[in-house]
Amino acid sequence: MIKQKSRIHGYGIFAERKIAKNEEFYKIPLDNILGHNAPKAAHIGDGLYVLDEKVLNWVNHSCEPNSAIDLGKTVLYALREIASGEEITVDYDKTEGEGDKIPCNCGSRLCRGYFTGLV
Repeated sequence: MIKQKSRIHGYGIFAERKIAKNEEFYKIPLDNILGHNAPKAAHIGDGLYVLDEKVLNWVNHSCEPNSAIDLGKTVLYALREIASGEEITVDYDKTEGEGDKIPCNCGSRLCRGYFTGLV
């Protein structure tokens, strides 16, 4: 995976190869999981945050995501086949669950217009 400019927001993470549906393609670094919010931490679940400058901090939201977080296995996995060069996205509403309504720029045909997140 590679970080580059995103059409959704700022920078994003992009696949460098095709990723198969249900493939677990990124292991969340367990040594950086926190029980509280912190600057540059990604919210991955109920009261769980991770400091991960390599990947998770750069994964953008989509209302029609191509990947999701499995907290039981602490992995990012593909919800469908992801093409090489495609941006990796998750639905922040599946992990955030609290916070402000933030305008969404995902461009999906299923766009809700906003997502919930901590600012």
